[in-house]
Amino acid sequence: MGLLPATGSAIKMGGVYLAYTNITPTAGTNVRLSATLGNSYGGKATGTAIAFSSTFGGRTTPYTYA
Repeated sequence: MGLLPATGSAIKMGGVYLAYTNITPTAGTNVRLSATLGNSYGGKATGTAIAFSSTFGGRTTPYTYA
């Protein structure tokens, strides 16, 4: 289990992708969190808008954030 940085910290899209998928995106990869994570992110359906908001920081993830 991993933990995303606290709210107000710098959060990298690639790090979030890695924390949920355990796949390191290559340079230039378009990271689409909703299409990739779908229900893994708080039970949201695929295609739902996901905002990096005050509720995003500090979430527990299946893999380590890097």
